[in-house]
Amino acid sequence: MEQITNEMSKFLQYAVVIFFIFIVIQIAIKNPKAKIKGILGESAISSLLRNLPSGEYKIIDNVILANRTGTAQIDHIVVSLYGVFVIETKNYKGWIFGSDRSNTWTQNIYGKKSKFKNPIHQNYGHIKTLHEYLPKDINIPVYSIVAFPGNCTLKTNTTGHVVYWSQVCSIIKMYTAKVLSQADVTRIVSLIMEFNVDSKESRKEHVDRIHQKMQRDIVMQSAGVCPKCGGKLIQRNGKYGAFIGCSNYPKCRYTGKTKL
Repeated sequence: MEQITNEMSKFLQYAVVIFFIFIVIQIAIKNPKAKIKGILGESAISSLLRNLPSGEYKIIDNVILANRTGTAQIDHIVVSLYGVFVIETKNYKGWIFGSDRSNTWTQNIYGKKSKFKNPIHQNYGHIKTLHEYLPKDINIPVYSIVAFPGNCTLKTNTTGHVVYWSQVCSIIKMYTAKVLSQADVTRIVSLIMEFNVDSKESRKEHVDRIHQKMQRDIVMQSAGVCPKCGGKLIQRNGKYGAFIGCSNYPKCRYTGKTKL
């Protein structure tokens, strides 16, 4: 009987893997422009989160919530007796450089450098949007986690949780003080699910807004105008060399590439 149970368990594990591969292939066929790396990263984190005790932690993947400027797409939300965790998943190789306040981070692969938006800032925006939907009559601590794969090397200078995928569950389990009841958890999950924008049209609009904002930022920066506050961009010298920053610093901390 025990042997049959073990074989059934192995069969179910294989079935889950095959189903996951099938879903990824279908997404790739229907949307060839989809970032498969991002999908794989989010799926990996989702799988790891399922190892958390289901009685204490509720996982919600791929949430889109409307906000004042459009929508915010959140990779994973974990609602627990110990607080709410908002997880931003990245799937980058190479060396990753960045700090809390820098506007962009850098990926370095064998000397080839590329910029990407500061994921701490991204997740802060997600948390601000999420707060609009959380109950106001209870104190709900919300924690930010940014997760990178194990095949990259984090060379970041941050005060928050910027970790590898394999460390996400350990970070969550660090919080052991019960601050919410089971009723609170159920209520929070219900509210998030109620307002989650799950239509294909709304998700497409979200992606289009991101692309439009990126193009707008490029045009403004090329004109020497700060995309964040409209101030004048000037060249500065920092610890890691020349960069451009806003003349309204420290009120505005926008930074970008040196070429104006």
